[in-house]
Amino acid sequence: MSAADWLSVTRLLLVPLIWPLVLDGHGRLVGFGLILAGTTDALDGYLARRCSRPSAHGARLDAVADAVLMVSAGAWLQVLHPEILRHNLLLLGVAAATYAGSLVAGVSPKQLSSKVAGASLYTFALVTLLVGVYYPLLLEVALLVLIAASLETMTRAATSTIQARGKASKQRSHNPQASNEVGSNGSATISRPTSTAPITTEIGP
Repeated sequence: MSAADWLSVTRLLLVPLIWPLVLDGHGRLVGFGLILAGTTDALDGYLARRCSRPSAHGARLDAVADAVLMVSAGAWLQVLHPEILRHNLLLLGVAAATYAGSLVAGVSPKQLSSKVAGASLYTFALVTLLVGVYYPLLLEVALLVLIAASLETMTRAATSTIQARGKASKQRSHNPQASNEVGSNGSATISRPTSTAPITTEIGP
């Protein structure tokens, strides 16, 4: 594996190591662990670009590590600050539903709104864990940005699908079709001339 892949694996291994800190109520230490995990996320992308050897396997590993860390961070916040779910149940449900829809549509890692949403959620989690108090406005802004990014992803996916179908339909309509005319061809029909001379009938004497 490449150095970038090892960093993704390190991010995955950090998740079970942080859980005991969560269960013991050490929110600030969990925040430092989240900073370390976020650092591995930034470094693996940098190394992949620097080495000019990005691979499909590495991209999948990075995406899995990011998803596991994101879900785990949400669970850590719920354990340490259960009031977050009670106070924001509707908004959290809408954000989760739209995010799931964007995953089905296919999230583009180059999409600016997705990066802004990830940074907003990461900032909220860090501030809450390090300070020990959750700020509703910060959470609402992060969730609204996530909803907007997810809707943008689904809209782009739907638009590209419609365009692809339109191109395929247009290509089929321009394909040459076999002529349905019966007996029609480009060659002239040659007909034999008939004699115009009268036919004489011999009458015997």
